[in-house]
Amino acid sequence: MTIWVATRFGLPRQSILILFITTIALTPIFFRYQLQWIKQEQAFFNLTDFLQQFIASFKSHPKIYAALLECEDITQNQLHKDVRHWIEGLEKGGYPQEHAKAFMAKYGHFTIGNMVHLMLAVENYGSFHYAEGFEIIQDDIEEWIEDTYAFKQEQIQTQRKIQILSLFSMGIAYMSHNMLFKSDMVSELGFYHTSLLLFFGLILLTLFFAQKMIAVPWIEKKELIWNA
Repeated sequence: MTIWVATRFGLPRQSILILFITTIALTPIFFRYQLQWIKQEQAFFNLTDFLQQFIASFKSHPKIYAALLECEDITQNQLHKDVRHWIEGLEKGGYPQEHAKAFMAKYGHFTIGNMVHLMLAVENYGSFHYAEGFEIIQDDIEEWIEDTYAFKQEQIQTQRKIQILSLFSMGIAYMSHNMLFKSDMVSELGFYHTSLLLFFGLILLTLFFAQKMIAVPWIEKKELIWNA
């Protein structure tokens, strides 16, 4: 694709080779960012599904260990390892707070911290009115999911707009290219080819940063208040 576009603009072989090498170098990074997006999406929804099921199980029988056992099967990848580590820590004994803190150190979102602290308080001191607190946390989780998903969709839309605008800019540049050569207004081909090379380089960088923009974690650092 790069070679075809550069050829249509009449770039010399040296410039085409530079663009080709740049494209080849950036392609694996593009794919890596796309895979990061997919993994982040799967991890986020797996985490929120686990939290919702965890709360539902704990409300039925307020014991963290039993609730973890019920929810372990729905976890995947790193989350599964962390939940399994939490379970094994409880089985070995010790203070439940310490095992809970180890989990919060990796998943330090304020909603998760509030949920775990409420569970520890209910399990240690008992309460007959804890259901209302968990309902508030469940509402917070649902709102968290909706806000995060909406923000990520906005990022995708922004990326697509950037891609479309990049195509438009190349179309305009091609029309200008034809007009300049038909009117014999190009006197310095060397300067013209250098300008085109810089133009295509900027287009590639723009597409690269648009792809990088969506590869950021789904949980923002400013929301991680319990992992300090």
